[in-house]
Amino acid sequence: MKKFLAFALLFVSFVSYHAEAQVVTIPNKSKDHLAKKYPGATHTVWDNNVASYTCRFTWKNGEYKAFYHMDGTWDYSVHYLTESTLPKAVQDAVAKSRISDWKPKSAVKLENNKGEHLYRVERKKGIEIMYLFFDEKGKEVKSSMAI
Repeated sequence: MKKFLAFALLFVSFVSYHAEAQVVTIPNKSKDHLAKKYPGATHTVWDNNVASYTCRFTWKNGEYKAFYHMDGTWDYSVHYLTESTLPKAVQDAVAKSRISDWKPKSAVKLENNKGEHLYRVERKKGIEIMYLFFDEKGKEVKSSMAI
């Protein structure tokens, strides 16, 4: 039993060390895009999510996250906001929406590789979470729910 326990402890230590020692190689294409699109970005933290790469960073006093495909091409970025900093038309639309009485969770501005700009508002009621997407004029363009 002692030998098994010692072996198990050694194995877990080896696996933990190996996992920490892995180096995530971010494609130069992604790094170059970030530097060009967000010049002067600071506090960059890259991550490999198995199916994509992400970079969380600060730019012009705002918090952002950029998403990249495995080949290094940019997919979309989000700029973290508060509901009070959303455009007035979007704030008004949220106030009149079916989730107006739900608890605010987050708000972001999304920009994708097709040139689209949307605002996403996340609100929660009980265990339900709803995301509403608006254009710059406050028109709801889509929604989704989660639990």
